[in-house]
Amino acid sequence: MRRTLGFISGAICAAALLAGCGKTYPVGAVAPTPLPLTPQVTSVYTLPTSAPAAQPEGLSSAPIDSNCSTGVIWFALESGNAIGTLNQSAKYTLLNLPNAGSGPYGITCGPDGQIWFTEYAGNRIGRFSTANGNFAEFTIPTSGADATAIVLGNDGGLWFTETATGKIGRIDVSTGSIVEYPSGATTPFDDVVGPDGNVWFTAKGSDQIGTITSAGAVSLYNVPTAAAAPYAIVTGSDHGLWFTENASGKLGRIAANNGQFTEVALTNCSSPGSLQQGSDGNFYIICQGASPSVLQYNPTNGNQKTFALKSGSVPQWSIIAFDNKLYFSDSGLNAIDQFTY
Repeated sequence: MRRTLGFISGAICAAALLAGCGKTYPVGAVAPTPLPLTPQVTSVYTLPTSAPAAQPEGLSSAPIDSNCSTGVIWFALESGNAIGTLNQSAKYTLLNLPNAGSGPYGITCGPDGQIWFTEYAGNRIGRFSTANGNFAEFTIPTSGADATAIVLGNDGGLWFTETATGKIGRIDVSTGSIVEYPSGATTPFDDVVGPDGNVWFTAKGSDQIGTITSAGAVSLYNVPTAAAAPYAIVTGSDHGLWFTENASGKLGRIAANNGQFTEVALTNCSSPGSLQQGSDGNFYIICQGASPSVLQYNPTNGNQKTFALKSGSVPQWSIIAFDNKLYFSDSGLNAIDQFTY
């Protein structure tokens, strides 16, 4: 049964933009539920592919990526070798990548209004034009880079992490040229633009938070807890950098101006992954592991609440979309899940 997502009205990535580029599918969603009194998963939008062949990972949507069309969530299918959209009419569009085995992972929108993504297995940065439906791919100079996250920097370039090489890369959207900067860290993983305008990143392997300027100058800060495996990172409304510690079960914060850390032990969340700050000021943390859930953390009073996910969920990356709801990729249910808070 077709369901609408209840998105805020706005220009969407219309079918005309994608004509000839992919197939559109109605979403297989769970039955409608009453308006929730407490935060919970309200919809599970099942992908039109078999679970082993999909593995949804990175998500992107406006206004978080300000150049993306509103009304559309973009996502990457690592094992499905495709990118796609979930639109406000509850339809998927899947777009197969030009080369097999590319492994798209992180995805965002560039200052040119085109969709850019990392190819973890293909060792490339990919680009998709919503205007003409064409793909372009740009090879990362260092082989076996294993690029994951990608973010639009304040300098107009797209910055990405190379988990296998310890480098931070930048691609010029006008020319496609790529510059790589050694970070001095091990396994840089996620990245975000900080309140100081620099790109900040997590380094899982060396238990560090790093920052890189547009000129390529890197600073590294050691996370206080050993073997923490810092994972996802976001900029909070308090202008701090908040990150999850996937191995220690903690939420961390680093001040951009002085590098001071604060850590919070999370309740019933041994493997915190992706996190986002909602419009209500709370952080919503994806808890992975044996009992997957969404944890709500109030940074003002420290209160924590845990909300169980659907049976079989394997949550991955999350966003706060344009309708102020949390969405996350779910490789277990082969879906994009909606969480209303």
